[in-house]
Amino acid sequence: MERLLTNQIVAELLYREGLYLDQQRWSDWLDLFAEDCELWVPSWVTEHELIEDPQSEISLLYLNGKNYLQERADRIVRGASPASVPMPRTCHQVNNILVDETADDALSVQSVFRVDYYHHKKCYALFGHYHHTLVPDGGSYRIQRKKVILMNDFISEVLDVYLI
Repeated sequence: MERLLTNQIVAELLYREGLYLDQQRWSDWLDLFAEDCELWVPSWVTEHELIEDPQSEISLLYLNGKNYLQERADRIVRGASPASVPMPRTCHQVNNILVDETADDALSVQSVFRVDYYHHKKCYALFGHYHHTLVPDGGSYRIQRKKVILMNDFISEVLDVYLI
């Protein structure tokens, strides 16, 4: 019964993350993350091999620490990100959520995603796999690490936090 409840809490957290991005609720989105969070979209070395180290190899996106997520959200809200003006309309979908416990009470979560978005009168889609590490926080969890394996990494316009 406890595992089922944990799975429901995790699924709701992932669904809320997508909803908050779709609704541009930046403060609510940021509240889902731990202070020491990491958001990483590795690039592909070959068709089937990803880079392994965001510190020494080129990533599609890498933000290390909640302050960097906050800074990114602030730039979007202020209109200081030219590629984000106007903001695309997005629709996040998350499925096939699998939850595993780790030795330190954190949760390792894998899922698949698709983000459809409309920008400059054109429709686009990005899809792939999420790998989240969630840490306990009261009766819920916060995102400590979000690794996004982008399966279609041909980026026709921009790649930003609201598209993954």
